[in-house]
Amino acid sequence: MDRDRLRLFAGTALAVVVVVAFGLSRIGGVGGLGDGPVPTCQDPVAWDDTSLRAGQRTAVTGVVVQVGAAPEAGGAPSFLNLGNAHPDDERFDIVIYEQVSERFDVRPGPAWEGREVCVQGRVRDRDGVLQIILEDPAYLSVR
Repeated sequence: MDRDRLRLFAGTALAVVVVVAFGLSRIGGVGGLGDGPVPTCQDPVAWDDTSLRAGQRTAVTGVVVQVGAAPEAGGAPSFLNLGNAHPDDERFDIVIYEQVSERFDVRPGPAWEGREVCVQGRVRDRDGVLQIILEDPAYLSVR
């Protein structure tokens, strides 16, 4: 009986650790297991200096050269292209799905072109173009 209780306790303790770690990573308390603190726009990386950061959470800055949208695509995303316009592969994309875009006071649009922005999130590589999918309007600042 003592051995069974020990196993139950160990299993419960492990489950609690997993749930807490997962919960913290989902709310940003931990930038994902092993990632360290979430970077801020106080010390961002330039859009064209992100090639070694795929998979990492970081803050990226650059000038919006083009604003695009794909209303027919799933999630009706908008795109802020930094550095160069689509379809140039030498660019950085900020992807803003409609459910996030709706929460902006001023939605992303052509008026943002020429403005410097800073975005915080996980850098992803999509078909050779690096991007961040914006999770919350608070993670994007327009300067």
